[in-house]
Amino acid sequence: MSAARIIKPPPMSGGDRKHFAREIHKAEVTFANLVEQSAQAHAVADAARAKAYALDCAAWNTALFIGELDHASSTIAAAIAGGFPLLEVRCEHCKHTEIIDLALVVQPRDRQVSLMRDYLYCGPCQRTLRKKRRPDLIGLHPTGAPQPEAPSRRPKKAS
Repeated sequence: MSAARIIKPPPMSGGDRKHFAREIHKAEVTFANLVEQSAQAHAVADAARAKAYALDCAAWNTALFIGELDHASSTIAAAIAGGFPLLEVRCEHCKHTEIIDLALVVQPRDRQVSLMRDYLYCGPCQRTLRKKRRPDLIGLHPTGAPQPEAPSRRPKKAS
């Protein structure tokens, strides 16, 4: 086994050192420009991806509204990234409406939002009737959306 020999570069003249220094400076400037362009391209791509996720969420909301229940929904991660982190559900039996923050849900982020129905139960029905009733999914809402109000109850007529 032979020992590795270290090869020294030949000595550089003053002109070679200046040329080498200029080339290093050009490479550093090019590197900084490429890093900046890359960051800008990633920002544009992230914004476009968020807009696409938001459009997917809006399309799913529309499909729910028209009764197209078999339309594929967004994933939990896509809904959060698209700016629709709130899921509205409503129990048809007791008319209880609730908003669920998807960021707080303990489910895999790649699970579709429509599959959340299998894991949800109406709390008031479970407490009062001792029955587990599944609420219907109403739709996804953006963060700044107004909270739904409780359904108005008409006073009963005296008989």
